[in-house]
Amino acid sequence: MGNIICYQRRLPILPDQLIRGILLQLPVKSLLRFKCVCKSWKTLISESRFANSHLQSSEARQGIWNPLNMGNVVCYQLPLPILPDELILEILLRLPVRSLLGLKCVCKSWKTLISDPRFANNHLRISTADSSMTNQQLLFNVLSEPNKILSYPLNSLLENSSTPDEFVGFSNMMKDNITCGSCNGLLCLYDSFQHCVRLCNPSIRWISKKSPEAFSDDWMIIYYGFGYNKVNDNYKVLVVAENKCSDSPERLTKIYTFGEEDSWRTIKKFPCTSTVPSGEFVSGTLNWMVDNGGVSSNQSVILSFDLEKETYGAVLLPPNDADNVVSMHRLYVLNNCLCVFSETNKTHWVAWLMKQYGVVDSWTKLMIIPHDKFIPSNPSYVDPLFVSKNGVVLLLDAWTNQLVLYNLNSGQLDYHSISTILGLHVHIYHESLISPCF
Repeated sequence: MGNIICYQRRLPILPDQLIRGILLQLPVKSLLRFKCVCKSWKTLISESRFANSHLQSSEARQGIWNPLNMGNVVCYQLPLPILPDELILEILLRLPVRSLLGLKCVCKSWKTLISDPRFANNHLRISTADSSMTNQQLLFNVLSEPNKILSYPLNSLLENSSTPDEFVGFSNMMKDNITCGSCNGLLCLYDSFQHCVRLCNPSIRWISKKSPEAFSDDWMIIYYGFGYNKVNDNYKVLVVAENKCSDSPERLTKIYTFGEEDSWRTIKKFPCTSTVPSGEFVSGTLNWMVDNGGVSSNQSVILSFDLEKETYGAVLLPPNDADNVVSMHRLYVLNNCLCVFSETNKTHWVAWLMKQYGVVDSWTKLMIIPHDKFIPSNPSYVDPLFVSKNGVVLLLDAWTNQLVLYNLNSGQLDYHSISTILGLHVHIYHESLISPCF
């Protein structure tokens, strides 16, 4: 199909009969995945009349469909019209990752196209801008089996009903690993025994080779972060380690660029003490909440690390009412924006979003949640995970380890009905086809 081009024009609406015609030509496994594309496709594919018609089509020789009229399901007497390559590309770019993996078996040209890194990048760009959450999952490591990853479709979670999907663990995935972060469908894993890192994409069961050793056994990781440098099109991981055997505190800060370096580089020392080990990735930067007197002032700030320039900076926190006593600040990323979640007066939680990264005036108050809405009424802390476009917030109650749905419009808070015990590294994961070539 030559170079992959993403058109800005609106995708043409195909006639229902042509859609049926296309679906009738697909393998059963692909059709099962296509049920998640939209409700009308799910209804059509689930009909017994469609199943019978699909059987007739698959038995027809040389791809010619037998004449058949079964209610609303129409089978043509002529071969399926040949669609332009551009239109096929536009259709495929808007399908979920799991559907695309099944469609690789339709024909060689589709397999080649879907496997192309340029297609993967364009698909990620389109799916990231899509508000339907088709490719977003709640992902975590299972407590009893750290090598196993479970995920829940985000769409279903926000409807308070969901069945988990299991990502089968890789036979060569590192044990006892720390998830340093997630970006563009890639997980960065740090092996605490071999002291190396790898990238993996659980959606397509891809895993990279391991990096060189970062530290010896005398060192312990205390801070880390992983992200994507769009300017140079590379992925970097930063780790800060402390010498366990030294009489006086000794720290090293190192960075590793995947695919471009055979060794870790020691960079300028991490300038302060953070309240949490993991840095939050947003807009080409890693960010940590730091203690009073952290970077350059006597107030709490956000420590920022620019992945392109490899320099540190400071981002000011949202304004605080003088009458309020803030006892805790925690840092997150919601809707691709920095989010500060604060406990105020020990009576309620307040969430702020930085709509434009680095611009202090863009801090916007998102929500206020009273403690007494939770069970018990004073949880140790709450993690905001996602905010939907219709104002439903997915939270994790750290005290009970349960998911919570909070409606910004009605103020209603409900504990989620799922029975699974959530494990480690709970976060929103965006499925993708990305598998960097290195």
